[in-house]
Amino acid sequence: MSSYDPLRTNSLTRQRSLDLIVPKPLGMILLEADLVSPSQIKAALQDQIDNPNLLLGEILATRNWIQPKTADFFAQDWSDLIQHQQQLQKPLGWYLEQAALLNQVDIKTILEEQKVTGVRFGTVAVLQGLLKSTTLDFFLMYLFPQEFNVSPFRDMRSSKKHKRKWFWENSKPDCGEKEANSLRPFSEPEDFEIKWID
Repeated sequence: MSSYDPLRTNSLTRQRSLDLIVPKPLGMILLEADLVSPSQIKAALQDQIDNPNLLLGEILATRNWIQPKTADFFAQDWSDLIQHQQQLQKPLGWYLEQAALLNQVDIKTILEEQKVTGVRFGTVAVLQGLLKSTTLDFFLMYLFPQEFNVSPFRDMRSSKKHKRKWFWENSKPDCGEKEANSLRPFSEPEDFEIKWID
């Protein structure tokens, strides 16, 4: 999702290396992943003082600020995953589901949209409002650092033919077959350039 910034990338790489040596506490991880706010962590830590038998993740989950499965994922599995990042073999969606940030319906919806547009999985999740871009960046930086600065629209051209077919099949008006066949389809997808600045 991020545009390439060498200074930020070097800083993130250094941070990731430090995290491999000294794992962060759960609250710091959740803050960095943009899953909770500083005020939520502060309130949860205050609750923990009053209830020392409760873990931070339990408190955050009890307050409905995160899912219990999210707390478990980051408390139990996260440091193991980043320690063995070279051996990761699952796609991004699998890890997001394990962290209870996406469910099966979300993943199916994203994959269907991805087939049509060719936009990368994480970007579709962000564009559909299912995931924050900062959370996506967090997962990419730690689990797929080689993908961190890859364009989210990298695969759009490879799905051009599919997009054209989908667009034409879904844009035919309700008219007779002869009239429908005489209609000229719209231009190729690359002719529809979004102009961000005019």
